[in-house]
Amino acid sequence: MAGFIKRRSVIILTLLGLACPFIGMALIDFYYFSSLIGWIAGFICFVFAYIIVVRRPETETGA
Repeated sequence: MAGFIKRRSVIILTLLGLACPFIGMALIDFYYFSSLIGWIAGFICFVFAYIIVVRRPETETGA
């Protein structure tokens, strides 16, 4: 399971970053600022995915 998450972390973070604003907008009745929090969380997910891509070596062994 850890190997799967390690290999697919960029994809998971990108999908989570896309979903966070929509989840935040759906929870607007629960908490007034949830939409803003969702947008911020989505942006943070994209930043983490970008950092992982930049730091990843060019060649990976064992695809």
